[in-house]
Amino acid sequence: MAPGALLQEHDTRTAPPVSKAAPAESNFTIPSPFPNLVSTDYPDFRAELAENGFAIIKGAIPRERAVGYQEKAYEWIKSFPGDLDMNDPETWVEKNLPMTNSIKAYAYYCVSHEKFFWDARQELGVLGAFAKLWGTDELLVSFDAMNLTFPNRKDVPRRPTWEHIDQSPMRRGVHCVQGLMALSPSGPEDGGLVVFPGSHKLNEEFFDTQTTRESWLPMKDVHVFSREQLDWFAARGVHPHKVCLEVGDMVMWDSRTIHYGSEPTEKSSQIRTALYATYVPASLASADQLELKRQAFESYSSTTHWPHQYIVARPNVVYLPDGSRDPRNRDGPLERPEMTDKLLKLAGVIPY
Repeated sequence: MAPGALLQEHDTRTAPPVSKAAPAESNFTIPSPFPNLVSTDYPDFRAELAENGFAIIKGAIPRERAVGYQEKAYEWIKSFPGDLDMNDPETWVEKNLPMTNSIKAYAYYCVSHEKFFWDARQELGVLGAFAKLWGTDELLVSFDAMNLTFPNRKDVPRRPTWEHIDQSPMRRGVHCVQGLMALSPSGPEDGGLVVFPGSHKLNEEFFDTQTTRESWLPMKDVHVFSREQLDWFAARGVHPHKVCLEVGDMVMWDSRTIHYGSEPTEKSSQIRTALYATYVPASLASADQLELKRQAFESYSSTTHWPHQYIVARPNVVYLPDGSRDPRNRDGPLERPEMTDKLLKLAGVIPY
């Protein structure tokens, strides 16, 4: 099936109820507003999401265009002061690179609103997969980050793994499905997404038996697992799996699935390039969150992976570790996107 065909194809089972969930005071948890979102009964990637907690959409972006987006990503990172040469590992050092966020992804300097990023978000194969998932073409997208990881850097230590989920223990069932578009190959030795297949099925049992409710507060949509906690999953047959992708593939995963971004091994020479994007039905967003989203869009700010709530704009004014203002700060993207109705609807700026 051609990737774009997903955008038009819907069956009678693809329209889950979309209601705004509220905390259930009686049991301290928030039920999923999408109880029938994924099921092994579906004859497509939704069955994989239900069974494994992740699914790969092959060729979501045509290879030629994905390669073009990577070239634009390279242009972006080379546009900063320094002597960065994408073909010379000796130049892959901190002084030649802009600052990353806490997970070593690029979320500042207006990168989330570069034209190539918005063009990738609007690819038919990408939109089509999320349209099939949610049962609607009327979607909002996150203003998420870009991953551009240089292998075997000599100036920084290897980052320890941080196995985590992006959903609060208070949330039960499916609340969010995240997405990552691969602009470079991701083989066994390359940097990329590592998931723990099946861990989403044990989410409630783990938090109800291995943690306390007090530890869930304040409600934060992240939980980082300790080695001891990962051993609990391992005893139940849940182990890490490196997701291997080809250029133009997209991986989607349930936010309850334990995952992390792996570093390239010493055998890899691949510069990892990937774009994160999550989509949800626009009908889920409240007026106040849409206003915050509009403000983030107009200031070219990035946000989190949530497209419709917890909209907190990451500042574009970046400060260096010594407290001084980063001279690389920007007021706008290097190449601004075309402000079409389609883009503005995905951004939540105009209604469907």
